[in-house]
Amino acid sequence: MSIAASDPSGGAGIEQDLKVFAGHKLLGMSAITGITIQGPGGIQKIIPTPPDDFRRILKIFATELKPDAVKLGALVSSSHLRLARKFLEQTRAPAVLDPVLVSSTGFRLLEKSAFKEIFSLFPLVDLITPNLPEAEMLTDMRHQTRKELTLLIEKLLDRGARAVLLKGGHLPSALMDILWADGRMRIFRKRRLRGKFHGTGCALSSAIASNLARGLDLEKSIAKAEAYIEKAMSLAVEIRGVKYLFPANGAPR
Repeated sequence: MSIAASDPSGGAGIEQDLKVFAGHKLLGMSAITGITIQGPGGIQKIIPTPPDDFRRILKIFATELKPDAVKLGALVSSSHLRLARKFLEQTRAPAVLDPVLVSSTGFRLLEKSAFKEIFSLFPLVDLITPNLPEAEMLTDMRHQTRKELTLLIEKLLDRGARAVLLKGGHLPSALMDILWADGRMRIFRKRRLRGKFHGTGCALSSAIASNLARGLDLEKSIAKAEAYIEKAMSLAVEIRGVKYLFPANGAPR
């Protein structure tokens, strides 16, 4: 199940998540926090789902559908965040939070007044997957060295995260994602692909959630998801200068 906003271009958000779920041979379901108006040029507007209707959707998931895993993306407002928190408190399914705050083009995907409230979700999910700018916004820190990347992760753990996958796509030199879980660190080294990609964070978090839904442990879920996203990026289709992932090709075995 994905709790996120809709991207009508199909490159990110709910649409991307559902393709990833299908690529893992899972039935994908969704609770849409808002509809965006966007294309390759970025987001122009977001129309939030009325909170009472969003609450009713989540109630159906909590009482009738009961998903095997949950991925959370753009939560739009304080109201949607609080309803998502209540839902997580009701369900025992493993969950992955991609703490989407601002789009790559600078459009706010969570109202600023709700930034600090997102920490209340940290203890309720198995993993958070911030990219470097998101981690810096959440910790009010700026990184300069490898040691400071570790400090970013430690601060997120101090704020309630159970495990952190810090995505290093914005690093200027060595490209890597850093996982901290169960008291130890693991580095996922990556090769840099040319071009501007859309939806990689959404796809990675939903691939991790897919593997958790299939019963894999957290570290193996992340390792398989990393390989899956690298494959999807290599198959990306370019639309007006932006590369859209092609993720529904089956998870690597």
